[in-house]
Amino acid sequence: MGIGSWLVRVLNDKRDRINPREVTLLILNQYFKKTKSLKDIINKYFRDYKFSELDRRFIFNIAKGTVRYYIKIDFIISLFSDKEIKSIDFIVLNILRMGIYQLMYMDRVPDYSTLNESVKLAKKNANLPSSKFVNAILRKISSVPDLNLILEEKIKEAGDETTRVRTKYSYPCWLVEYWLKWYGKEKTILILKSLNKNPLYYLRFNRGKISLEDLAREFDLKPVYGNFSSLDVGGGHDYKVIDVNKFREKYDKYENLKFLEEMLDDTVGVYSVQDISETEIYKKGLVTVQDLSSQLAVKHFLEPRKGDKILDICAAPGGKTSYIAEILENKGELISVDINGERLKVLRDNMARIGKSNIKVVEADATKPYFLSGSISIEDDASRMNRIRPDIYREYFDSILIDAPCSAFGTISKNPDAKYNKTIEDVKRLSGMSYRIMVNCDRYLKVGGRLVFYTCTLSPVENQQMIEKFLKEFKGKYIPKKIDFLDKMASILNLNNSSGSNYPGGCFEIMPYYFTSEAGFVCCMEKRKANKRG
Repeated sequence: MGIGSWLVRVLNDKRDRINPREVTLLILNQYFKKTKSLKDIINKYFRDYKFSELDRRFIFNIAKGTVRYYIKIDFIISLFSDKEIKSIDFIVLNILRMGIYQLMYMDRVPDYSTLNESVKLAKKNANLPSSKFVNAILRKISSVPDLNLILEEKIKEAGDETTRVRTKYSYPCWLVEYWLKWYGKEKTILILKSLNKNPLYYLRFNRGKISLEDLAREFDLKPVYGNFSSLDVGGGHDYKVIDVNKFREKYDKYENLKFLEEMLDDTVGVYSVQDISETEIYKKGLVTVQDLSSQLAVKHFLEPRKGDKILDICAAPGGKTSYIAEILENKGELISVDINGERLKVLRDNMARIGKSNIKVVEADATKPYFLSGSISIEDDASRMNRIRPDIYREYFDSILIDAPCSAFGTISKNPDAKYNKTIEDVKRLSGMSYRIMVNCDRYLKVGGRLVFYTCTLSPVENQQMIEKFLKEFKGKYIPKKIDFLDKMASILNLNNSSGSNYPGGCFEIMPYYFTSEAGFVCCMEKRKANKRG
């Protein structure tokens, strides 16, 4: 494999430079009003305005970082302000939040610059008294010799263990309690810390169209350490790279790099995928953005083979569908199902981009029994629609992949607001939806076929307990299927139980600190002739 890195180039706009801090404030104001997801808000501003690459990174880092740590930041404000958080003007509060984030987490930004720009923002967007308030608070904080040491002491006095952990790592109390109960304190803190870090993004390159060497040549990049490598910059392009020696130091626990290279032989790691859709390699279908956890679900659990009949549930926008299609090489049958027609349009566009035609796209609600009977099938010609005949797909598929609706806690490193936008009730509701989908898929899977369940979350109610419930209900009709690579992976990662459940042979709970990636859960079950459901 090649794990390399580069940043997608961003064209500089020739217009007058837009103040990136002011844009960041607008983003935060909109987010904390809870109008949209943080990702959607940032993307809108990036579409509407042309920023330099430097400004994009600046805005991106402050906006995401402030949201990521805002619970801890508000605690800091409460230590240095006589006003209660709820009594501080909304805009002024957000100016303070982003200012404190810069002071604490952006070493390359001088303190005086943060103070001056924050005061200017307050004068322009609030009033003179507010600007003096902002100046006073930030000056107090910046003048403390060892702020982190003081914080540690104050957090120890903050309350019970859950409150202390919540404050230090900026997570909702209920989520901290949920994970502490399941994983214990040591593992929970490791998860919290890992999900607070910026992850790598992963590009899957289409080996049917381009090799790693040709991909590097496309960018005038030179592999510098065999396959498992950083990519050095050539040709004068403005790309960043991963230092392979640092990567090796970070992952020195991996004793068998060759195994990892084989496992990820069509993947490269990158720091950013901003505007990748504007690049020629993306438009040509040479690369697809897809995290490692979902790649593993397809490649090592579903294991598509040419000629297979595969059903992909909750398929849009099509990352896993495209991977399956590339592996099948138009030899087999792939039906992709999603309830959302708009997202299915994106899936169709993605399939057209990679040049795959062996896919039938179906708009259907998989939580409903017999969801393939009478569902609308969207053919290659968008103007043609027909109804699928009842029972045509009874025990028809060799494999079914369920990309289940979930709380998405595994994506917190990329989408920090994901840790704030769910409750335990949401977790239970999503778990119920996923379970209905699993049960409904039974009628469509052949005896001997694989049912692969995947989520991008760390949530026992949605993952391990879901599998246990399903296996118990079907009483021997399904068994966890042993996945060969898991034994080796467990050895490399020094794990006694790679799944965290009673079914390690067919399940893998992917922690964010394994691959500097999203977290997730995947389980493969094989269908057998057995007792009827109880």
